[in-house]
Amino acid sequence: MSIALSGSLAQGRVDPLTTSRAFADLSGDTIAKVTGGGTVLAAPTYPNTVATFGVNARRPAGFISGGQATGRIHYDRHRNTTGRHVNVPVVLMQGVITNPQTPNGTGGDAALVGDCDAIGATCPANDHSVVVYVEDNSDSGANSDVFKIYFCTASAGPTPPSFAGGSLPGCDPPEGGTLRSGNIQVHSTPGAVGETTT
Repeated sequence: MSIALSGSLAQGRVDPLTTSRAFADLSGDTIAKVTGGGTVLAAPTYPNTVATFGVNARRPAGFISGGQATGRIHYDRHRNTTGRHVNVPVVLMQGVITNPQTPNGTGGDAALVGDCDAIGATCPANDHSVVVYVEDNSDSGANSDVFKIYFCTASAGPTPPSFAGGSLPGCDPPEGGTLRSGNIQVHSTPGAVGETTT
C-alpha cells in the first residue's frame, strides 16, 4: 500500500489556492527577518514584462520596538524604459508571523519600506519611497508567494496596520503579484549577529 501526499500536505502548509486564509494586522514590533528573490510580471503597468526582485530585511541590533529595519530592496523591469531599476535601503518593516509555522520556521506577511532619498538609492524620478508587500505562503514559493511593489511620492513612513497588499495613499497601484519563480521567506527570528544585509 502507498500513500501519496500533495506538495502542500508534505510541507505542512495549507494550499492557498483552495483554502481561505485569515489575515492578521501587520506590526512594527514583530521580530522577523525577510529574505527572497525571484520573478513576477510587472502588471498592471506592464502586463507582459517580467521583473526580477530581491529583498532582505531584519531588525537592527538593539531593536526594541517601532518598526526600524535594515536591508535592501532590488527590483528591475526587463524592458527598455526609464525608471526601470530600484535599489534602496530598507528603513522600516512591519510583519506578522504565521501560526503554526512550518518545520523550516517560515511563513507570514511583511511590508518593507525603502528610502528613495537615501544617498546612493536608485528609484524612478519623483518617487521618495517604495513599499514592498510580501506573503510567504509556502515553502516552494512559485505560484504561491506574493511580491508587490508600490512607487510612492510620499517620504518613507509606516503602512497602516491593516495593510494587506491593497491600495496605499500617496502611492501608485502596485506592480507584481504571485511569484512566477523564486521564493519569499518570512522568518520568525531576528537574524544572526554579524549577518550582513547589504
